[in-house]
Amino acid sequence: MAQAFKIKLAAIAKDEGFYLPLWVYHHLRFGFDVLDIRVNDTTDNSWQVLEKLKVIYGERLRFSLADQEMAECLTTGANFQAYIYTKIYQETLTENFTHLMFLDLDEYWCSANFTETIQNFLERIPDFDVCMFQWLMEIPNTKRSINDFALQAEIVGQKSDHVKSLMNLNARILSIRIHNYVLKSGQYILPDKTAIKFLDDDRSRGILPDTIFEKSRLVLEDYFIYHQVFRSQEEYIAGLLRGNKQNGDDSILKTNRFGYLATKPEIFNINWSIDQQVLEDYRLDYLAMITALDQDLEKAKGFVLDRKDKVINLLKSDSFMQQIHENKMRGISKDIYQRSPMKHVFKAKISQINFDEKSLVCHFNCEVTSDKKNYELLITQGFNQSKVSTNINLLSEHQSKKGLVKVFYIEIKITELLYIIYSRQPPFCLVAKIEEELVVLERMKFRSIAPVLALHAESLRKQALQLPVSENIQPKTSKFNSRLWSRLFKRPK
Repeated sequence: MAQAFKIKLAAIAKDEGFYLPLWVYHHLRFGFDVLDIRVNDTTDNSWQVLEKLKVIYGERLRFSLADQEMAECLTTGANFQAYIYTKIYQETLTENFTHLMFLDLDEYWCSANFTETIQNFLERIPDFDVCMFQWLMEIPNTKRSINDFALQAEIVGQKSDHVKSLMNLNARILSIRIHNYVLKSGQYILPDKTAIKFLDDDRSRGILPDTIFEKSRLVLEDYFIYHQVFRSQEEYIAGLLRGNKQNGDDSILKTNRFGYLATKPEIFNINWSIDQQVLEDYRLDYLAMITALDQDLEKAKGFVLDRKDKVINLLKSDSFMQQIHENKMRGISKDIYQRSPMKHVFKAKISQINFDEKSLVCHFNCEVTSDKKNYELLITQGFNQSKVSTNINLLSEHQSKKGLVKVFYIEIKITELLYIIYSRQPPFCLVAKIEEELVVLERMKFRSIAPVLALHAESLRKQALQLPVSENIQPKTSKFNSRLWSRLFKRPK
């Protein structure tokens, strides 16, 4: 007798109204029994779209608001995505499911032949604790339109060492992570049954060991996650506005996007062919399903294009944001976006970056060259122009052929850096303010000290939640961000 499997797929959705119908259709078609979607911080018509889909799919589709949980996580400093995943896991343990998986709304579980379902996969490989599926990243295509169908018969992608994982609910789980799960005991496998061992101190377990990944990076597996990280240029730009609030970061634009460009050179491309008739059947069934949602989808598309315009207008009107997010707009056609030239030219040289573990002070030297004598030197947060309280001392100045050279010594207390979340992103910016323009002098060099600063910031945030908090270690929120969100979405502050 065939073993019975019941699989839940869960996701968090923010401003995903235009993409929900295909994502729901695709995964129910590919054998997932129930989809559980938590909607949060949404400005589009996602809820109305989900209500229409609920009429079609009934109990196979669940959805609920998670704004309260988001607010709680922002207050406590918890990672919202990990918190919601853990909550869903605990709820699912009380139900009659056998397996659980988490995906984002731009991720699609796929079989290479586009016919085998997740149920078929489990019939072939039923015994595991965690099975990890690698990303196949789509290649950006400037000719693609928002109106094009999401899947084509010939797809070119690049494999990533990142995974998303299917959990056997009988597994002994220690904790839930964004890409994977930490097992108390048990085995991680790939779809070809390759066993994977992670180091004990690997807290995320979301990236394959290099030795495993490199062996098959040019081979398309039978099962994988197709990651539509780019879509059309308009959609890519609009997606930046989702930010990373779910990870505790208040950056207006997403921090994990690095331009409308392929991750790796062309030699790493992989071809994925889908039988044309199989794909046409899939497409026609989908189009038949969404006939009741035509007006809702058109409205949702309007939200996407509106968000694209908001991002473009933001970058064109705010030179600081333009500089900070310059790398995110690489590869975008010039007829859509072109950076405005800076009015003032500065050159900065950073040296002796260090963090004193005893005094909990970050310090460094900087040499600034400019033809301008009168300007204010500032330290701002990593992704916005909120000023960080800093000790800035002018050590010397002299005139050179290239301009006036000023040498500074700068100190920043860790208690002024409690907003830091990411250990791989620059924790702050060195900025020159002249007239009303902010010129970013340096940012990326400070990334070297981010891991230790993020660790201390996290520790102090936790202390602040348990003890009376003095003013100098109160976690900061950005007034600038509040005003900017209000301006972008015309919300009250």
